[in-house]
Amino acid sequence: MKRLSLRRLLSIPAAAAAALAAVTLSPAAPAHAADGWISGPLEETTITNCSSIILGSPYQEFGIGAFASYYGDRSASPISPRTGDSTYLDLYAELVGNHCSTPFIFPKFVLPSGVQFDTTAPIKCYYTPPGGTQYQITQAQQCPQWSNVAADGRYSNSYSGWYSGWPLPSGPNFTFGSAWEFLVPIKTTTQQNGSQLRVQLDLADGNGSDPLQLSVPFWTGAPRTSAPDAPTNVTANPTSSTSAQVSFTPPANNGGSAITGYDASCTSPDGGVSQVGGGTASPINVTGLTPGKSYRCQVRAKNAVGPGSWSTQSTTITLPAAATVPGRATNVTGTPTSATTANVSFTPPAANGSPITGYVAQCVSGNGGTTRAATGTASPITVRNLTPGKAYQCKVRAANAVGNGQFSALSAAFTQPATRPGAPTNVTAAPSTAGRVKVSFSPPASDGGSAITSYLAQCVSTNGGVTRSRTGASSPILVTGLTSGKTYHCKVRATNAAGTSPMSAFSTNVQVV
Repeated sequence: MKRLSLRRLLSIPAAAAAALAAVTLSPAAPAHAADGWISGPLEETTITNCSSIILGSPYQEFGIGAFASYYGDRSASPISPRTGDSTYLDLYAELVGNHCSTPFIFPKFVLPSGVQFDTTAPIKCYYTPPGGTQYQITQAQQCPQWSNVAADGRYSNSYSGWYSGWPLPSGPNFTFGSAWEFLVPIKTTTQQNGSQLRVQLDLADGNGSDPLQLSVPFWTGAPRTSAPDAPTNVTANPTSSTSAQVSFTPPANNGGSAITGYDASCTSPDGGVSQVGGGTASPINVTGLTPGKSYRCQVRAKNAVGPGSWSTQSTTITLPAAATVPGRATNVTGTPTSATTANVSFTPPAANGSPITGYVAQCVSGNGGTTRAATGTASPITVRNLTPGKAYQCKVRAANAVGNGQFSALSAAFTQPATRPGAPTNVTAAPSTAGRVKVSFSPPASDGGSAITSYLAQCVSTNGGVTRSRTGASSPILVTGLTSGKTYHCKVRATNAAGTSPMSAFSTNVQVV
């Protein structure tokens, strides 16, 4: 019986296939057809055969045999499990010798760096009674879960009379030894290249046996690559009547391959055109959307494997209506600031979806003044070179990126202040009768906005004659009292209600008779 038990210990654990079918790991255990149980060396305690003591001829034999295994396939390409996968660490312990009392086992699982317990999956316990068939233990005190695994990997139970360990009773006449098997889910965080999965099996067997130190070299393949997880925290904000900016948090899991880009998709529940935008980071601008429509947006990440799943949709946003030219300015007023300038003030119109880029103020006269216009970016706008003394009304037009809006209504009429006239031109002097000169001229080009009321002609001698002046309402003006025989040249100025013009240029010289 003892030799049969040893051969059994050297075989693959009996629970392996059944346990794998009964347990779902996260992720599932490797599915490669060649996957199986990779076992470490058998370790056994040595005891004195109990019956031989009674018969007086003591001899040594193996007492308890155990080994550790894990589920995988080192010969596969790639090796399974892959780094990041979950698998099982298996402990199998069997009573093989004739003990004088029931021994107990106390397992402690010791994991290398980069390997940790997968507490999302349950621990599985299997028992083989003496001479019986293995079955799964589901009683919580006999097969407790992760709360009974200490920080150092020590596994214990709370079943009454088991002393926190597991008994290995023998059958009748010390035959048909019992066995325990534990399947402990583990998962890798870094690639393993022959690191040791260890199980320290402490014993209470009445023989003072040292703990069994079980181990199995652990190998994992390169990490699996898959499409990335979905991004999170997706939000969308309108940036114009046809575009939205979509922001998000990248996925925590890139699928084992660097993310190469993102797609942002915006769909409308009320008839807007759906559009997709791309980018390498948050945010992504999605263009070509329908003005005035509602949208919800979602994002997916891409890597070398392909695109991942779409995120949940953002909350609903509504795009502004399509931009149009600005509305019409209101409350337009014109205020003269000099004889030739006026400030045009106004209330800005609605921008209509596109910022206003500038304004044109135009002032027109109903009584002969010259029409003038000026541009500006805000109220008021100064319009220059208006005609003094003339009545004006002004209007304003706004522009944006779409185009020019309509002119406002005309302001109330206002009159530019008059100014003194310009100087007369084309002055000539001609001798008349004794002591007299007739001075002719052209009226000034500008009367200063006020009718000229009179002219003054002044004749000055170049060689000692008496200077004389005379006024008149128009050309010519006869200047008298000049000195006969003397040479004179003459000049003219105009006067209106605002004042007197500068003198004109002198005429050519004439000799008075």
